[in-house]
Amino acid sequence: MVDNINTAIRLMCKAHKHGRLGMADDLGMTIDQFHNHMYQKCGSRFFTLSELERMQDLSSSFYVAEYFATRSAKLLVDIPIPGSMDNVDLYDIEMKAAAAEGDFARAKIVAAADGVIDKKEHKFLSDLFNAKLRHQIHGFMGFLALYGVGVAEHSIDAFVMNGRKGDAPSVQLEASVAPIL
Repeated sequence: MVDNINTAIRLMCKAHKHGRLGMADDLGMTIDQFHNHMYQKCGSRFFTLSELERMQDLSSSFYVAEYFATRSAKLLVDIPIPGSMDNVDLYDIEMKAAAAEGDFARAKIVAAADGVIDKKEHKFLSDLFNAKLRHQIHGFMGFLALYGVGVAEHSIDAFVMNGRKGDAPSVQLEASVAPIL
């Protein structure tokens, strides 16, 4: 999970074929200028949104999108495009969903063994739960894509209730889905 923008930038630089130096060069900056922007040193401004988008494109990643999704309490999910799926692809997605569900179940057992869920376990469980949801939604979208349903028809809302009805206000989490081309 990308929980801050500098992490997203570091991950995009790692994903770039020539690393941070290549990223800086592709943005028309020296490595010192790149660092000045990243760390806002020497009176430099932070990267613009268009520079962040360019970094995402250059790295062939979705770390900026993941950062903004996390920041907005949204779930980022790959949506297969109709015609791009076959039964083998769908089977692969479903196997990943099953593996994510197993990882999550095992982690819950381990975390609950001492009778207390600490902050570190809570974060780990939350990350695994998000991965499980991401794979399940991806599998459903893959199933729809296999049968010709396009992105325009996709809309998913997940509702989470906290406690019994009337005990606490409900929280609505939208699983915003964006096509991965």
